[in-house]
Amino acid sequence: MLERLCTMNKKTKIITALGLMGIVFMGTGMNQADAKKKAPQTEAVQVQTEQAPAEKGVNSYVYTSTKYGYTINCPQKPNVIPADSLYEGKEGEILIFANEGYTINHAWVIIKNAFEDSKVPDLNTIDEEAAKSYLNGLMNSNGYEAIELINRNATDKAIYAITAKEMEIDTDGDGQPDTVATANSQMAVTFFRGNKGGRYSIQLIDNPELRDTAIDSFQKGVVSFTEK
Repeated sequence: MLERLCTMNKKTKIITALGLMGIVFMGTGMNQADAKKKAPQTEAVQVQTEQAPAEKGVNSYVYTSTKYGYTINCPQKPNVIPADSLYEGKEGEILIFANEGYTINHAWVIIKNAFEDSKVPDLNTIDEEAAKSYLNGLMNSNGYEAIELINRNATDKAIYAITAKEMEIDTDGDGQPDTVATANSQMAVTFFRGNKGGRYSIQLIDNPELRDTAIDSFQKGVVSFTEK
């Protein structure tokens, strides 16, 4: 079972998304069943594609990247494009599971060399207080709505976050937020070092709303990621 250090706003949808990990959150007093009961239900995205939507609990296709040397368990065989097709200058791949023309509705973005080694502490050895401080800093500087440290597998930890739907912005430079910006969609984001030391980020695109099934499949994919 995943253990995590949590820093989060009490917003029902985000609690539900993170609640798919299946344990009580520190400070929320809400477990998975409570969160799902209180959260609004969302329907799966209807797309014009021959690919099937993610089926909860099933990641039956093993994708192997010949270019970057990793494997990851996917809900279906993806269409793969270079990461720099969407993110200029980034190394990696985008595994697309559903799209409408050039619009990506469901995909995983896998970025290699996603962060500078010196700027991210050893997540496997960091103590609790240092981890809380580091996560708070990330949350405040990156506009995450929730962030936590999880056990990605038996030996390696990862940072897991949900991007904010709404963000307060200081438009006049006085140091105080004076307006709220609303994002079109949200993403689940992870950062970790692989079993061979690679610095990776895996991100979930699921438009227009994050679905329980897509988050569940994404989390299983992150756990399965292995450098070869």
